[in-house]
Amino acid sequence: MARIEWDASLETGDAAVDHQHRAIHNLFNQLETSACNEAECMRVLDFLTEHVVVHFATEEELMLRSAYPAALAQAHIAEHHAFTDNVRDQVLAFRCGRLTSTKPLIDFLREWLTTHVHECDRQLVEYLHARGMTGRLPPDWIAAEDRASA
Repeated sequence: MARIEWDASLETGDAAVDHQHRAIHNLFNQLETSACNEAECMRVLDFLTEHVVVHFATEEELMLRSAYPAALAQAHIAEHHAFTDNVRDQVLAFRCGRLTSTKPLIDFLREWLTTHVHECDRQLVEYLHARGMTGRLPPDWIAAEDRASA
C-alpha cells in the first residue's frame, strides 16, 4: 500500500487545521507501515482515534463560534459521526478478530483523508477566513500530538 504524502493540494490554508491534518496523515502512514504487527497497529489506531476526536471537536467548536451556516454544519458534523462510527466498528472488529486485516480500514481512511479535506474542511476554512477566525490551535491538541509522537 502507498503512503499518503502531504502536498499543497491537501492544504486548507488554515495553519491550525493543516497542522492537525498533517498529524493525522502521519498516523495513517504509521498504520500502513505497522500493518503486519498487531500490537503496533493497535497503538497507532488508539492514537489516531484520539487525534481524530480532538480534530473533530476543534472543527465543531470553530463552526459554533463562527456561526457557520446550520445546514453546512449539520452535514459536516454528520460526516464526522459517520466516520467515527465506521472507524469504531472496524477497530472493534479488528480487536475481536472478526477483521483479520487493517486493509479495509486503511482503504476507508485513505478515501476519507483526501475527500473530506478537499471538500468539507476547505469549505469550513474559507468561511472562517472570511470571518478572521483561522489559525487558532488549541492547547489540548498540542498535548495530544506530543503524546502520539512519544
